[in-house]
Amino acid sequence: MSVLGVPKMLVSQSVKLARLPLDLTLDAVGGLRQPTLEEQLADEQREYAEELREEAERERREADEERRKRESRAGEAASARKRKAADSAAKKERANAKRERTAKLQKLEAKEESIEAREAAARTERQAERVENAAAAAKQARKDGADSSD
Repeated sequence: MSVLGVPKMLVSQSVKLARLPLDLTLDAVGGLRQPTLEEQLADEQREYAEELREEAERERREADEERRKRESRAGEAASARKRKAADSAAKKERANAKRERTAKLQKLEAKEESIEAREAAARTERQAERVENAAAAAKQARKDGADSSD
């Protein structure tokens, strides 16, 4: 603060101190007087503005609550869709696994039938060889028997 500013500050403070009792008295007297029409209108407008602010705040809170509810419902719907998709995928996977097991079982059964058919063919072939050998032996025995009776 400059040297010239000190006297100004002292005068300003002195004036404030001197006016304080006068201001307090005027405020007290002013509180007893009837407000003017302009003051009443200003008070009503302030009250109306406060009501509008409160209404806007209430509407904002309601809108926020509604938005949260919508988001919650959307999240639940998305979760339900995901669960349904996962269930569907799991069901398809189980069906595919069952189909693969069935195909594998059918393949094994076909292989088993093929082995049984080969075994049956081999038995039949051995039986045919035995019959053929028996027939050849019988033929030889007849031939030997026919040769010895001559």
